[in-house]
Amino acid sequence: MAENRKVNQKKVNSLKLPRVFNALEDKLSLFKASNPNGTPATPMRADEIRQKKIDYYEEEFKLAVAGNYRKYRFPYKTLGEKSAEADSLTCDEERILAAYNLYKAVREANASFGVYETRIADDVIRTPLTAMEQYTTGDEFVYLQAWLYFEKRSRDFIPYMYLQDGGSSCILRFADASGYRWNYKDKEVFAIIQAAFYPTDSLPGVQ
Repeated sequence: MAENRKVNQKKVNSLKLPRVFNALEDKLSLFKASNPNGTPATPMRADEIRQKKIDYYEEEFKLAVAGNYRKYRFPYKTLGEKSAEADSLTCDEERILAAYNLYKAVREANASFGVYETRIADDVIRTPLTAMEQYTTGDEFVYLQAWLYFEKRSRDFIPYMYLQDGGSSCILRFADASGYRWNYKDKEVFAIIQAAFYPTDSLPGVQ
């Protein structure tokens, strides 16, 4: 998928799986109706129709992921030089990078201390990101993870949102990249981003 492929972002973001399936059904019906007197076609098997639906959805999902990540990689180019959303995304990127650098510095300081009874507690980072729904209960945090991973090449640790207090609040934590296990969806998003924007980059630690 080419990086500069144009995407109708409003349309892509509004896609829901049932709507995608219904749209494909409509296209198949229109095709059949447009050639009523032609040579009878061999009816498509149910598994063939199901596979076409899956392929259609996967392509739309790839377009949506690339379109969303493009905002994080090129906020002002994508959203406009005076865009408040671009300002907000840039600020969020600075926050996740600052959190990463702070966590890494603390880990390095603890490792060099030697006396393990005296050390900095390094499991919680305070940041406004943990109060933003798009990163806590939404699907946007993976784009910050990808931006940090690919653009800043900060790959020793992986940030993640951790639910606490019975799921009523979130904190930001980090895990060693070598031991972090991505869920299936986020792993797929990373693969799409890599193919679209960083085809020559490797993915150490994404398991």
